[in-house]
Amino acid sequence: MTSLLRTRAVAGTFVALVGLGTLAACGDGGGGATVSTKDAKVKVDDDKVTVETSEGTASVGRGLPDGFPEDAIPLADEKVVNGVKGTDGGPFAWSVVMTSERAVGDLSGEITKDFAGAGYKSDQSSELGDVSVHQFSNGTYEVGVTVARTGDGVTITYLVKNKA
Repeated sequence: MTSLLRTRAVAGTFVALVGLGTLAACGDGGGGATVSTKDAKVKVDDDKVTVETSEGTASVGRGLPDGFPEDAIPLADEKVVNGVKGTDGGPFAWSVVMTSERAVGDLSGEITKDFAGAGYKSDQSSELGDVSVHQFSNGTYEVGVTVARTGDGVTITYLVKNKA
């Protein structure tokens, strides 16, 4: 039960980070602020929001997240909206959100090809209409990729986890 509550707390922190990151991305870059509560400390800088809890620290900001293994994870050549550095030992190490105007099927095929070319095994893949979900792994990382039509564009989300 404690594990479930911890997972929910981390998920809640992630949702808060993405929301705060979106707000920070819309800001004018005019400085930062820190807010502390009983359970968390939230720091907003020019391009990044960091949340510290008893479970660890996570941050979201513009561009790729701190420490993201660019050379090991094949990303689509699309616009990066934001990146999240997860908590140590949490459900993910990094997340990257991108946008595109291309078709879901075209992106999905390219992503699958890129991961195969980088030596990843395709663990799972499914497509239903304008949503495509993939899971890849190699000796170092597990990567989940979702490609979905959202309004007029397509959102691509990468969740990367270090293998233990």
